[in-house]
Amino acid sequence: MTLKARNRILILFFLMALLDTLLNAGLFIRSIMAETLSFPPDADIERQIALLSRLDLLAYEPLAVCISCLAFNAYALLTTLIIYLSFEKTQALETIYFLGFLLSCLAESTRLFIPIYALAQDAPASLAVLTRIVIGARMLAPLSFLFAELFSDTESRLFVERNLVIMLLASIFMGLLMPLHTGGYSSIFTYQWGIQDIFHLSRLLMVAATLLAIICKIAVNYSTETIHEGIGFLISICGYFILCNSDAYILVIVGAGALFIGTVYYLRSMHQLYRWR
Repeated sequence: MTLKARNRILILFFLMALLDTLLNAGLFIRSIMAETLSFPPDADIERQIALLSRLDLLAYEPLAVCISCLAFNAYALLTTLIIYLSFEKTQALETIYFLGFLLSCLAESTRLFIPIYALAQDAPASLAVLTRIVIGARMLAPLSFLFAELFSDTESRLFVERNLVIMLLASIFMGLLMPLHTGGYSSIFTYQWGIQDIFHLSRLLMVAATLLAIICKIAVNYSTETIHEGIGFLISICGYFILCNSDAYILVIVGAGALFIGTVYYLRSMHQLYRWR
């Protein structure tokens, strides 16, 4: 993929993120003013992290879930702009794979449609589709980081498109094949789904593999920037996991803050690495 083609993709992605952010924010504000937000019944909701129910400061707040969805929108929009301005003249393959992570963040924002259009009450089939989109997005996020570390060398430049297709197909298949429990809802506005332990374990293994790839990079070619890259990755992925499961205001603040700060740190270290190549 040429530098010009990469920059065009970044511009198109930024425009897509901008339209999506404006649409979601506009629909949410309209629903707030009209008082038409409709959340899934509390009696059927299971919190993503059951332990949080015992803590008063982390009590379930449906509006916090909505804010987390908008935070994902804002993050994807701002980060795309930062990548374009910082890497406009830099042939960094990692930025292409990072777009997969930003796409997964935009997919998380689709959860906002559930209370806006009362999908839990009026359109269970649409809720099932959105749940599968979220599951696929949550597989795509760690895959994007892993591919960025494994296939960022010069030899892999000819296979970028193939790798992107593999990432997307693997995520789509995970979303389609995951069994859903349509009798109950999670606290993040989706249906509950089965084999969550295996799903979470597979994501943690991809995070571990990404860390291992960064450690190998440090061992082969030691640099302070590579260490900073690993730290930035850890902070951003932890923030991402927290924001994905944010159903309380404190979690939204911590998750969004860690995600954005970690990403800036990660991209800055990557930019420094390419300055010296």
